[in-house]
Amino acid sequence: MMFSAYISYLQEKGMAENTIISYKNDLNCFFTDLHIRPEDYVTASDIRKWISDMVNPTDVKPLATTTINRRLNSLRSFYSWAIRHERLQHNPMQNIQDLKNVDEENEKIMWLTEDEFERLLEKLRKKTVKSRGVNPEEKYRRDRAIIYLLTYAGLRVEELSNLKLTDLDLELKRLRIVGKGRKIRTLPISNTLLAEIQDWLIFRAEMAKQKAHVMDSPYVFYSQRSPKFTIRGIQTMIESYSFPRKKLTPHMFRHTFCKWMLKATNNDIEKVRRLAGHSNIATTSKYLKDSYDDLADAVDSLPRF
Repeated sequence: MMFSAYISYLQEKGMAENTIISYKNDLNCFFTDLHIRPEDYVTASDIRKWISDMVNPTDVKPLATTTINRRLNSLRSFYSWAIRHERLQHNPMQNIQDLKNVDEENEKIMWLTEDEFERLLEKLRKKTVKSRGVNPEEKYRRDRAIIYLLTYAGLRVEELSNLKLTDLDLELKRLRIVGKGRKIRTLPISNTLLAEIQDWLIFRAEMAKQKAHVMDSPYVFYSQRSPKFTIRGIQTMIESYSFPRKKLTPHMFRHTFCKWMLKATNNDIEKVRRLAGHSNIATTSKYLKDSYDDLADAVDSLPRF
């Protein structure tokens, strides 16, 4: 089938599993909404109507611009593949542009301030463990090490989940990271991060003596019962430390890394691009913009009469 052939192509290309799932979901939404099969003939008008229905739905909340653009990107990739492999003769996405929403584009990049990061560390220390049989010290040490790696190395959540003990070179103070599309980058480890990693590895070695699945695990981080801490497990753990008005996500720490690194390098976006593993410098340059909250604070600071 055409759809399964496309998914196989994405897998062979080395695309991350969660990205492939996202592509699948986006494409299935499109085929379901239009009541068509992947091999059916589609026009640009069909797609524009679909976009209009997402922007102005009749009975549900409109989708975020970023969500619509992600779906369009999934379609763009699918139809480009279909043309290249002669599965279809017409590409309906040829003249379809992404939606533009400047405010939302700025707002989606959220990071932690230094004060918020300090509050988070305090929350880590004080948060009670609700799951029976979980070692509070083990959870605290693991979660803290994860948050430091996300923040001080700017790792993507899948990169962190896949991080192996053999990827750590503490003597030369560097990390080997397998990123998107299986691209490998080497990151220097700061003294701050080095101390956190060393503390965790010492504790992890003690846990390995007590738990077989830890002893057998090649990964830096494990879960309660599995030798690998999954992407979803990490996401759930991070969310559990959210602030009342700020939901935390793993990617927010990557944003924080980029934002803090720009400040530390006096806005040297090429250095930050290489450290973050961005293929396009335009992605890195987004961090030069202020968030909506920054703009709101600026407005509130106007003189009062």
